[in-house]
Amino acid sequence: MTIFTPELETQLKSCVRIAQRLGGGLLAFDPAKLPAGGTEITGLRDYSTGDEPWRIDWGVCARHDELRVRVYGGNAQRNAYLLLDTSYGMCFRPSKLLAAKQAAAVLAYGLLATGALLEFGTFMPDFALYPILSHEQKTGRFLRFLEEMELSKAPNITDFAFLARSFVEQKRPAGEVFVLSDFFGESDSFEKDFKAGFELLQQAGYDVRAVHLEDPTERAEGLVGDVDIYDPSRDYRQIITLTEHDLAVYQRLYDEYLASVKAFFEKHEIPSTRVQVTEDVSALCLAALGLPKNAAEVNPWEEFLAEKS
Repeated sequence: MTIFTPELETQLKSCVRIAQRLGGGLLAFDPAKLPAGGTEITGLRDYSTGDEPWRIDWGVCARHDELRVRVYGGNAQRNAYLLLDTSYGMCFRPSKLLAAKQAAAVLAYGLLATGALLEFGTFMPDFALYPILSHEQKTGRFLRFLEEMELSKAPNITDFAFLARSFVEQKRPAGEVFVLSDFFGESDSFEKDFKAGFELLQQAGYDVRAVHLEDPTERAEGLVGDVDIYDPSRDYRQIITLTEHDLAVYQRLYDEYLASVKAFFEKHEIPSTRVQVTEDVSALCLAALGLPKNAAEVNPWEEFLAEKS
């Protein structure tokens, strides 16, 4: 079944336009200025020995009878990386994997629309980085790649520290690294499983951003009685009898884990957003961009107009 249709691509573009209108959301960035070079004329200065003749502004020279050369500047190339968790725990639920692909798709289109050079990577426990995309018109090709890409088919544990080391060792140019995952690791501690990886990426000079994919059904609302428990990452299955008390304890631990993920990102100043995989495509894409569901209805001039009235 074809998932990434032209209609979906149109919807992705619409969400990106909304994000651009509202400041960029998770895609917002401050372009680095080039200290020299570039293609934008930023001023004039006196001619110095060794200046290229083509830099001389002959019109100014004719009017002022002195040699003046153009000074050029511009913005540095934006480099961005999308790293998608395709471990077995992510792939086990089709709804979670589809949401992850849709989130990756809308981020890719938004980044390409800003002129970024984009590289896409996956981590299972292995890590692979795919060729560069450089134009938003390549979005359709990227969507087809997402639909057909290889997934993890055997139980395994996400090793985020390994991913970070593998990425840093490739010595890719500095830029933004978007990590898309449900952020479930080997233990019940987010910091234990993911802290080292995020800190390694930051120490290497990358601007790290996180997209947390959450499946609300994993909170097990109303799940009391005999329950078949299956951990796909470890290929572990057990049937247990779940009481109201047991469920309450589990839900408390689950909520605390989600809170610890958010607290970690805030503490380490990592821009992040949480995407619920059960949302419709429009809300999901807006959430992946760090925008609320009603973003399409928001008027960025509303506060300004209110002050003027």
